[in-house]
Amino acid sequence: MGIVKTKGIVISESNTGDFDKMLTILTPGNRENWVLSQRSKKA
Repeated sequence: MGIVKTKGIVISESNTGDFDKMLTILTPGNRENWVLSQRSKKA
C-alpha cells in the first residue's frame, strides 16, 4: 500500500515496537481509521 494523505483528529495512539506507533484517526465523514506510523518515534 502507498502513502495516503488525509486530514483528521488523532483519537488514540499506542506504541507497537521500538520506533512505530498505531494511531486511531477520526477523518471527515466520521470515519474511524487505524494507521501504522512507521519510524515515528526517535531513539
